[in-house]
Amino acid sequence: MIPIDLENGVCRRLWTSLARDRTFKTLGLAAILIVLMGSLRPDRPRGLYEKRYWATKISWRHCADIVLTGDSRVLGGVSPAEMRKTLGDRRIVNYAFASNLYTPEYLDAVEQVLDPESSDRVILLGITPHSLTEDPDVTGQFTSLKGLSRRQIYVDIHLAPLLSFFDYMSFGDALKGLFPSLAGTRTQRELWADGWLAYDRQPPGEKKELKKYARMYQKSRVSSKMVDDLNAFVARWTGMGIRVYAFLMPSCREMADLEEQYSGFDQRRFVEDFARAGGTWIDADPRRHDSFDGSHLGRQAALEFSRELAGQIHEMEQHWHAPASGKGRESPVPHATMQRPLRTGGSLEP
Repeated sequence: MIPIDLENGVCRRLWTSLARDRTFKTLGLAAILIVLMGSLRPDRPRGLYEKRYWATKISWRHCADIVLTGDSRVLGGVSPAEMRKTLGDRRIVNYAFASNLYTPEYLDAVEQVLDPESSDRVILLGITPHSLTEDPDVTGQFTSLKGLSRRQIYVDIHLAPLLSFFDYMSFGDALKGLFPSLAGTRTQRELWADGWLAYDRQPPGEKKELKKYARMYQKSRVSSKMVDDLNAFVARWTGMGIRVYAFLMPSCREMADLEEQYSGFDQRRFVEDFARAGGTWIDADPRRHDSFDGSHLGRQAALEFSRELAGQIHEMEQHWHAPASGKGRESPVPHATMQRPLRTGGSLEP
């Protein structure tokens, strides 16, 4: 048996040797920096871990009464939790994705998110002109996520804390984490289990998305084939007893003017074709709210719009279900106009 004092002496000499070793010092410093940078990550979202959020969202099946659809404007602009305050205890999810297009593959997946056993199935189409283009340069986040293997989805869901900690971060991002004053603006994201991605940017930055969209519409305009394909799905869904609403997703005045002039979106014709397919159009003023980047709504604007949208749907459903004299039930009104917020909402918890 080794004497305790001898064993301690060996340990001390080993530790002294390691402490003098440059490789050991470098590895120790690197470990400290990794932990520090991971802890100070300036772009770390609140709520769910990001990989878990996306892997769970792309896996939804037969779980909702109401499904919100669209691109990143709907993703950040409509809160299911806020809508439930008006529409009651219904399962509402936001199934929108960044750079999303209304392709047949996406619309098939939307249908699969609805619970087939639900007696009150609703699909809400958040329309933006770009979501109706056939842009060859846009893959879309939905398409990318659908390519994930079952193994990768499992890993992203169950190992999300570890994976998020070791996500790539530039040295510039690390400096902004250490010294927040270096960042001119700070964008905070919050990932909700119902699919909403809330944005807070303080102070609001330059509306850079306007230039980006102006370039996009020079090469890709609204596709009549995409619109026809969408309305074919609408006709199928309404034939199955699914109520389908659509609305033009608000952005800001400048974006609304740009898209009205250059996108090729003919709203009047779209509404007529959509109504013929059995859908119900909701007139939302695209200039009513403002955007922090020229395209997307910030948190407070998104909450306000979510209340307006839910209020209009509630009003239309009340009208639909109200008994009419000499008739069983009135048909849903084909158009509704949003002109006012209905009520203020309280705080939300993820």
